[in-house]
Amino acid sequence: MASSRQEQDAALGAQLIANDKWLVTNLVAAERWATGTAEELLDGSAWRGFAERLGGLDTRIQGALAPSDPATRADGYRYLCMLVRNAFDVAIEDIDPDRPRITWLTRRNKIGWDCPDALYGNVAIRDDAVYRVTGVRGSVHFLGLQVMAGIRTIANGHADEWTADAGGRFELIVGGPQRAGNWLPLAPGADTIWMRQFFYDWDRETPAPLWIDRIDDAPSASRSGLLDPAFMARRLDAVATNVEANVELWLGTAAALRSRFCNVFPTEVFGGTAMGAQAHQAAGTCAWRVAPDEALLLEVAAPRAKYWSVDLCNFWLESLDYAHHQSSLNGHQAVVDDDGIFRAVVAHRDPGVPNWLDTVDHVEGSMIYRWNLAETTPYPALRIVPLADLRQHLPATTPVVTAAERAAVIERRREGVRRRFARPA
Repeated sequence: MASSRQEQDAALGAQLIANDKWLVTNLVAAERWATGTAEELLDGSAWRGFAERLGGLDTRIQGALAPSDPATRADGYRYLCMLVRNAFDVAIEDIDPDRPRITWLTRRNKIGWDCPDALYGNVAIRDDAVYRVTGVRGSVHFLGLQVMAGIRTIANGHADEWTADAGGRFELIVGGPQRAGNWLPLAPGADTIWMRQFFYDWDRETPAPLWIDRIDDAPSASRSGLLDPAFMARRLDAVATNVEANVELWLGTAAALRSRFCNVFPTEVFGGTAMGAQAHQAAGTCAWRVAPDEALLLEVAAPRAKYWSVDLCNFWLESLDYAHHQSSLNGHQAVVDDDGIFRAVVAHRDPGVPNWLDTVDHVEGSMIYRWNLAETTPYPALRIVPLADLRQHLPATTPVVTAAERAAVIERRREGVRRRFARPA
């Protein structure tokens, strides 16, 4: 049995790594692989082909791999819209590695188990350039940078490693010869820097301001302000290809979890830095399914970590509405019992316990745990119990959360999310 589980874990990990176009920033390198001519754009054939390809993805939303309940199907069509919007943002806007600009994503940029505690940013770079990232450490709990080559992680760093002045201001050099202090390397193929800001105390922490400059000899030639028809034709092909690849990878991943790991986590962490994970973060994912009269009880020894969290997502691996529902909990928000165990309850109705994970009226979905800069990497256990008997499976000291108390928690979550994303474009 153990061997079979290990084989299943390995197969799922291989599936995750198989497609190197899933990451939206792969579009930075679209000029190397996208096709299209000026004539095809000007006669409309490039646009018609683009529209036909997107229209064909309807079969994946309605196909046998995806659940057919109304909420999941509606989520699927919204997911397609989000993929197209995000791909166009990357393919056409803010993609100049010689004049870099950080793009901060909104909470609508959901893909591949996005983190409800996070503010994500990215910037296009060249692998032969040198950049300076400047910022102020601020109050955000975790601040990390990750150099990527398509789907592959090249280097990771975080603010706890960097030297800053008395006011929290720091400079980080990316690329060029190795140097002492705040530095991250580049390597052939590097095309993106990802920024992650993880918030623990949503009531008090504020985002860290960051900006980036190229500091070696960047090209200074002026460029025409006119849009090249051939460029636009290639970008239509790039967007369609990227969306198709995302749908195929994540639909296959979600379906594999649903069939192999429903209400049980894989016994090994899969993916890792080969598919974009941070080198210093362990994570695990599974599918969940709970009936209206059931509760899914998660139990795990609370890890000793800089940051940890457990989050619910829909079938399409998008975080649920964490602003208006308690569908996620981090190490600051969670209540850990006296025995050191974190017990969370996945249920459709509020069970009146602190660590409720709200399904947001979804019949099924996926979930993820993250242990960041962790001394321990425990494996969570899951079991279904009758909702009516839930208290029998929890410590007697588990508090009762009233409706008014829950409403106050949700109001604080809503305000925390609003403040986190109140940023200039």
